[in-house]
Amino acid sequence: MKLKDIKINGFGKLQNKEIKFSEGINIIRGNNEAGKSTLLKFISSMLYGTSKNKNGKFMPDYERYKPWSNADYSGKISYELDNGEEYEVFREFKKKSPIIYNQKKDDVSSQYQVDKNKESTFFEDQTGVSEEDFFATSVSEQGNTKLTGTMKNAVIQKLSNIVTTGNENISYKKAIDKINKSQLENVGSQRSTGRPLNNVEEEIEKIESEREEIEEYEDKRYAVEEERETLKVDLADIKEVLDLLRKQKINLEKTQLEKEKVRAYKEVLEDNRNRKERIQEKIDNLKEERDEILKKNKNGYYIGLLAIIAITVASFTLNKYLLMILNILPILLIISVAISNNKKKNKIKKNGKRIYQERMQLEEEIQKIEEQYKEKEREIERLENDILQAQRYQEERLKDEYINKLDEKTIDDILETKYEKIVEFIDEKEREQTEYKITEKTIEVDNETITKKLEELVEMDEKLEKLYEKKDELLQLNNMYEIVKEELENSYQEMKENITPDFLEELKNIMIQVTRGKYANLYLDSENNILVEIENGNYAPIEVLSIGTIDLIYLALRISAANEISKENIPLILDESLAYYDDERLERILKYLSEIENKQILMFTCSEREIAILEDNRITYNRVDL
Repeated sequence: MKLKDIKINGFGKLQNKEIKFSEGINIIRGNNEAGKSTLLKFISSMLYGTSKNKNGKFMPDYERYKPWSNADYSGKISYELDNGEEYEVFREFKKKSPIIYNQKKDDVSSQYQVDKNKESTFFEDQTGVSEEDFFATSVSEQGNTKLTGTMKNAVIQKLSNIVTTGNENISYKKAIDKINKSQLENVGSQRSTGRPLNNVEEEIEKIESEREEIEEYEDKRYAVEEERETLKVDLADIKEVLDLLRKQKINLEKTQLEKEKVRAYKEVLEDNRNRKERIQEKIDNLKEERDEILKKNKNGYYIGLLAIIAITVASFTLNKYLLMILNILPILLIISVAISNNKKKNKIKKNGKRIYQERMQLEEEIQKIEEQYKEKEREIERLENDILQAQRYQEERLKDEYINKLDEKTIDDILETKYEKIVEFIDEKEREQTEYKITEKTIEVDNETITKKLEELVEMDEKLEKLYEKKDELLQLNNMYEIVKEELENSYQEMKENITPDFLEELKNIMIQVTRGKYANLYLDSENNILVEIENGNYAPIEVLSIGTIDLIYLALRISAANEISKENIPLILDESLAYYDDERLERILKYLSEIENKQILMFTCSEREIAILEDNRITYNRVDL
């Protein structure tokens, strides 16, 4: 690949500038601050774009290289690939993607991919070289090859990196160490502690242990649910039984109330019976009183008669005076008795009438009482029948009401139970209901506890699911690390078997030319140390070489790496990279560079040394002055 020409409308301090490049060596000369590094950045920006991110810099490249004047922030670059295809790229840096024209000036921009930042990857697609690899191999920026004693070890490490990995910034060992460290920090291992995977597994083990304990509440929940359902049924039965008992109690109380009325009627009936007996007793007393009067009247009559007879008999036996008296006495006695009997008779008659009247009244009253008694008896009988019928009717209604709620025997037992037992049963059932409600409340509390525990179980399951997902992610990440290490190992082995020998061979060729055969043989030992065969035939680490020689090897390996990473022969861009070489070494390296076939070289410099050497050695070059 060769750069043909560029047109800068505005880029940093450069504006309205056109530059043509030739094959071979191009010397871009300019004093310090003339814009040499800006030109280099323009070339890479045209090919890869300009980042608007700082990427660890003081300011983004997009901001840093804005035109200093009001010039258009744009430009164009033309190049030819090794297969002869030519392209022109026009880019407005304010826009993400450039316009790409082929040799026929057709816009072929859509043929190339666009990355996540919506930047066209046309140059990487065409050459297979990423921007990172471009700067790691084909571009040697200002001061990059200047070595001091303190930088020696760092450069030797870069040499080892290039030989073993093809990239000076990538060390296989360090890469593996970093991957292992990152793997340990971001994943962990079976032997580690406190790492993400260890923490996740410990948390999973802890939660699963807690979950096993809580899982027992699953069985408890079913047991409690079953107990609660049974309790509900029992409570419902108790409620129905209580309702029936209370209604039957009310029914019996109504019956009892009606019976109380009947009892009152019976008491009245009993009073009538007692009253009748008392009246009958009065009648009997009146009869006795009448018989007593009649008896006394008869006794007086007989006494008077006996007195008269006695006096008459005596008159026959006494003298005439006495006889006269005695004769008078009977007469007087008879008269007296007659008068007395008459009085008694009148009195008896009067008492008899009174007794008769009282008796008749009493007998009439008895008759009325008997009539009332019979009427009350009929009424009581009717009331008792009504009460019995009402009770039976209400019981039938209760039976119909509860036949589908309680078993028939329970209903019949309750309806056949006496009032006193009903009251006892109600008290008993109410106590039982209270106990059941207490049990129900206890079950509810237990159920709430179980529910909370099971909610914890749900939360635990959610946590476990997330933890297992996290574990899977960590295991996948760990697997990715293992894949990366495996791929890195494979790449490393492939590099050692295929590319590293080419590196070393190229390095030998360079060393033969630039050191005049002094250091012709270089090797890589099993520990990835670069060894050099010194004059006495012994092999020594590269560290024994001078800084200048190591510096030369460093540049040579970069050139070799550039040839290996791309299907295109990418131009080599050196920005003041040879400024610290002495004249002899500079001459050797310029000769070496000029002899590389089909290699375009852009050499940025602020001195005339390179030009003088090229001209002294009659090496063709293209000069560009800034």
